[in-house]
Amino acid sequence: MRYNSPMELSPLPSQDKLQDLHRVLFERFIADWKKITPHELLDLLSVKIEQALTFDELADRLNTKKRLSVKLGIDPTGPDVHMGHLVPIMLLRQFQKAGHAINLIIGDFTAMIGDPSGRDTQRSALTAAQVQVNKKTYLKQIAPYLNIKTMRVHHNAKWLSKLNAKQILADLQLISVGSVLQREDFRTRIEKGAPLSMAELLYGYLQGSDSLELKPDIEIGGRDQFLNLAFARDMMRTHKLPPQINITTPVLEGTDGSGRKMSKSYGNYVALTMKPVDIFGKIMSLPDALLVQYYKAFADLKKTEISHLEQLIKTYPLEMKKQLAQFLVAISTKKIKEGITQREAFEKKFSTKEIDMESLVIPRIKTSRNLSWFDLFKDKKDMIPFSNTELHRLFEEGAIKIIDPQEKIIGAEDISAAPCVVRVGKKIFVRII
Repeated sequence: MRYNSPMELSPLPSQDKLQDLHRVLFERFIADWKKITPHELLDLLSVKIEQALTFDELADRLNTKKRLSVKLGIDPTGPDVHMGHLVPIMLLRQFQKAGHAINLIIGDFTAMIGDPSGRDTQRSALTAAQVQVNKKTYLKQIAPYLNIKTMRVHHNAKWLSKLNAKQILADLQLISVGSVLQREDFRTRIEKGAPLSMAELLYGYLQGSDSLELKPDIEIGGRDQFLNLAFARDMMRTHKLPPQINITTPVLEGTDGSGRKMSKSYGNYVALTMKPVDIFGKIMSLPDALLVQYYKAFADLKKTEISHLEQLIKTYPLEMKKQLAQFLVAISTKKIKEGITQREAFEKKFSTKEIDMESLVIPRIKTSRNLSWFDLFKDKKDMIPFSNTELHRLFEEGAIKIIDPQEKIIGAEDISAAPCVVRVGKKIFVRII
């Protein structure tokens, strides 16, 4: 089905048709936006944008109705892309659907330094060979979410490796040390006496050089990229070029509900290479408090729809979690039926319909105030005979849930509650008092 404008897309369903939400969102995902108006596009973009320098400039440039050049850079510092990396890509995708020119930079040069943004320690330097291995499957991993064929893919080693000392010195003379050291992450490391390399100090300059090469109208990045993007905007202005508009997206919180960003090192990530069954299980393990954030990051929503979405989540958190999991599986496979299949398999695996709560004789565990579910269960090996690693896996798969008085999947870092009955995996039941 093709649409002339997102204004023609089906509205979000009412409560009595909530089971259709994943289908509505999938139809929006595959719809044609080529005739979208600037006002309609800005409405959809604004749901995903955290900061813009500036919104007025963005609106003005969209209103010219010209095909804009939009830039996003990704440093292949590891071989896997996860859903946290996908957040700015989903914003980039909206510009692409509206017909704008997409420029994706694979930072094969900058990855050898590593972006210092938000870090309190120095990254380990990568070799050119390691970067080549890491970037091999990047495009394949993001292909379900972007039309790779219609965008331009660049590798910044092509121009950064050719910079000579004369060019670099001429540019650096226009950059004050104070402007570089005003960054909080750099100041923190200096105060702590932690290493801070000259290469890291120059990272923003190299990213700005990418913009001098491509001359984009707009650059997109995560929240932690804001200062790098501002650096690039200033460099363009210094070189008498129209300054790019900078847009940042929120940093996605990980699936464990700890408040930390999604990261492979924290184990709270959803890799794009995961099987559909694992993606579905990971999303089902999300704390309810993260649902609005995930819907805004990955679905195409209008500002006027957010309050309705929030109300649906507040009233039907479990069903809204299942709808989100179905949608994310569907767009990762480009098959709406796959989402339905994974839901059916999940519900069959964790169904409580045939459990007679009255006849269950189950052990009791006493909880205490502000104790997480993981901390409550980890030392109860006599009742819950799983290693800490196995217990974390069960939480991530959505295999630990309250089944009485009301069914609810719980996360490892959620605060435990009583009284209730919890099922751990398929066969273990405990009563929380």
